[in-house]
Amino acid sequence: MKIASAEQRLKELIDKINYHNKRYYLDDKPEISDNEFDLLLKELVSIEEQFPTLKTNTSPSQKVGGFVSTNFRKHKHINKMYSLDNVNNYEELLDFINRVKKNVKEPAYYLEPKFDGASISITYKDGQIDTAATRGDGETGEQITENVKTIKNIPLMLNGNNIPKIIEIRGEVIIPISQFKKLNLIDEKKFSNPRNAAAGTLRQLDSKITASRPLLFLPWGIGHVEGLNIKNEEKFIELIWEWGFTLLGDFEKIITAKDIWRNYNKILNQRDQLDYEIDGLVLKLNSYEEQKKLGFTSKFPRWAVALKFPSSIEETVINDITYQIGRTGIITPVAELEEINISGVNVKRATLHNFDQLKKLNINIGDIVFVERAGDVIPKIKKVSKKVNKKKLKPPKTCLSCNKNLEFEGTYLYCKNQDCHDQLIQKLSYFVSKKSFNIDGLGEKILVNLYKNNLIKKTSDIFKVTVDDISKLEGLGEKSAKNIINEINAKKTVSLNNFINSLSIRNVGETVSKLLAENFQKIQNLINVKVDDLIKIEGLGPEISENIYNFFNTNENIANINSCLENGVKIIEDEISKDGRLKNKKISITGSFEDLSRNQLINLIEKNSGKFVSTISKNIDFIIVGKNPGNKEIKAKKLKINCLDINSFREIIEN
Repeated sequence: MKIASAEQRLKELIDKINYHNKRYYLDDKPEISDNEFDLLLKELVSIEEQFPTLKTNTSPSQKVGGFVSTNFRKHKHINKMYSLDNVNNYEELLDFINRVKKNVKEPAYYLEPKFDGASISITYKDGQIDTAATRGDGETGEQITENVKTIKNIPLMLNGNNIPKIIEIRGEVIIPISQFKKLNLIDEKKFSNPRNAAAGTLRQLDSKITASRPLLFLPWGIGHVEGLNIKNEEKFIELIWEWGFTLLGDFEKIITAKDIWRNYNKILNQRDQLDYEIDGLVLKLNSYEEQKKLGFTSKFPRWAVALKFPSSIEETVINDITYQIGRTGIITPVAELEEINISGVNVKRATLHNFDQLKKLNINIGDIVFVERAGDVIPKIKKVSKKVNKKKLKPPKTCLSCNKNLEFEGTYLYCKNQDCHDQLIQKLSYFVSKKSFNIDGLGEKILVNLYKNNLIKKTSDIFKVTVDDISKLEGLGEKSAKNIINEINAKKTVSLNNFINSLSIRNVGETVSKLLAENFQKIQNLINVKVDDLIKIEGLGPEISENIYNFFNTNENIANINSCLENGVKIIEDEISKDGRLKNKKISITGSFEDLSRNQLINLIEKNSGKFVSTISKNIDFIIVGKNPGNKEIKAKKLKINCLDINSFREIIEN
């Protein structure tokens, strides 16, 4: 490459990197993956190394990244918040360790999760929270103190006796994956991922909005300290617990490269089961004296690296675009893909969510696309790699099931025909599922046959079918029919929240159903509800409130509810009580239990007005300990949290 070409390419790369830095740090709307961004930066660094005269002090290779907004007061960090250099394989890990060994004899390391969230710093003076700020460009961030004070697991006063005069604690703000899914159910503005939701929430001008969202702060380091001698990472973690903060995942002292890489692979294999997003591990020298000795480059500490997990993005071809009809009539476009393997999972379909998303992606059949497993679970098309089909894809005008006209509501397309075949089958399947009536043996094939034979036309008809009706179906005899009818009769008693969930009200799933059951106690109260009463409930927005009101003001829906009750359905209307024995109690779980699954135990806590909490902090009232408990029990004992066995817990709720 000649210097003129290098200069031109360098300019293009700088413009691209600065643009994507802005989209990531300031707008909280990244357009490319971390992996794609790293490739741009690597190319930039490579050209600068080849042509040193082209390198400037303002190059992105010299900066941490990030921008400062004008909506908040600026905050100058006491010490710069650096980013981390990446290690992508075992050989690069060995290179890092060998560099450290040149300056440090027998180094010990600390290994911890690299959370994918929004970095902030919190300064405490004499144990009291004083200032909180975003990372910004590493040197200057935005002051977000009032918003940070609303985060439930951040102590406003540090606990214990070891209180420094001044300390700046740095960490990551995240939203757990399970809470993120609930947030997207109840919030009218859908977030693309937990990181964006956390970053956007921190920068709300109204701190009430921040307080309403399930943020967690996870400390990972010290920016500055006065009045307390903390010698290493190990001691810092001990103090974090004492002061009242929360930790997630494993933090451990480690020595050899083999042990580091063994732990890396262990966490990589567990990644899909975690309730929080991590994109790797952080490896750093344990000793603060040794960290100080090695110091920093212009951008990275020399004593720490990020062990990055492999990219969860792969390239493939769109073979077809099909349309799914949901139980509430929503039409969802789905990309049928040439099968690929992403992070050990075979993927051949990816949801496109809605037609606005499809339009933004500008995709069609035959295009080559990048596919990622969002949150490493749900396959999602990231962007087009190569545009093959130049035609614009148009949404269908009529329902592929019932041939009725489709209607747009915002970005979503709906079939509003209550008698639509595919929509009804989806409703019936959900009605008998574990989340609703939990009727075993009534699979989709049997439901379709019952529908085709005019034996069921709405969900309440399930309670009208007889042994004769089912035994006449192809492949089913009298014995199978009797078993199914016995199962239907056995499941006619249902909790109020499960009954609400079975009704397939638009935007109402398990979480909202529990909210409604807790606040209205009886189905009749819901039938008579007004929009104003619904909007007052924390967790229900105007759109969901309107949907609930419209559902209970439709004669066909009320007739279906009444038909259920007339055919023997009994609703346990006090299943979730506002005044249960666990009211205002925060409870965690660790280990396994012989006669209860984890979900059953969580339901038992919630039915008695308790709140299940997945993370351990000083704010928890007690933890239920089963067989083979994990680190949670150890952490709970350090915080002097009451540990109960399952029998002691049962005594509390039964006596």
